[in-house]
Amino acid sequence: MQQQQIVFLGAGNMARALIAGICKGGFPAERIQVHAPHPQRRSALAADFGIQSRDAEPCALPQGAIVFYAAKPKQMRAVLSAWATELRAAQALLISVAAGIRIASLQQLVPDIDIVRVMPNTPTQIGAGASTLCAAPGVTAEHQGQAEKLVQSTGLAEWLPDEESMDMATALAGSGPAYVFLFLEALEDAAVAGGLYRDQARRLAIATLRGAAELAAQSELAPALLRQQVTSPGGTTAAGLAAWEENLRPLAKRALDAASQRSQELADNLAKGL
Repeated sequence: MQQQQIVFLGAGNMARALIAGICKGGFPAERIQVHAPHPQRRSALAADFGIQSRDAEPCALPQGAIVFYAAKPKQMRAVLSAWATELRAAQALLISVAAGIRIASLQQLVPDIDIVRVMPNTPTQIGAGASTLCAAPGVTAEHQGQAEKLVQSTGLAEWLPDEESMDMATALAGSGPAYVFLFLEALEDAAVAGGLYRDQARRLAIATLRGAAELAAQSELAPALLRQQVTSPGGTTAAGLAAWEENLRPLAKRALDAASQRSQELADNLAKGL
């Protein structure tokens, strides 16, 4: 991996998150280049991480390059069609982080190369991401290993058994940070309404969520057992949990089902557009 070259097509928020995580994981910044039509975004990435900034015009790629498609899904046909010759000539590994674009659509645009689809989330930028991967049929073990190693440098990397699982994985891990931020916001607002100062309520809510998540990560016990350990019959925790239990489980299911269904709808619509 030390001589590997990484190329990003796109310079948006997800490209930034991945570049930050990959660099934090120890990959040499000078072996990363970003191609995009936005000079300010490219320059900001180059200044922040020390990577190479290039314009969006297709050019020869390093042999065996790992190419991340990190532009908007609606731009995929134009971008990949323009780069298709260079991708095939370099025998590149194409890693798509475009939400909703299925592997079959990618193969139509760029046939005869290895393709891996990845759904990262925004905590990748601090090395605490949760990403899911699925590979097109026939992708080499070497390319799968390269993709996994890079994604692992940004946090957790989970291979899915099939691409159909990607919609639910997107609903859980891809969209999940927003759910957590909303939960933090709700806890903070409720605590302020109950008399705490806002900055204090925010610190307490964040530290509590962080600590509970880390305890769950380090423990061999299931979350249900950890919950039971801090819940005394008739105590304050039991009273609070009783209120949560009224709505939390069905709400979580509705949220994931809704996000998963929307992921499927977007994929169908994008496939028609491609």
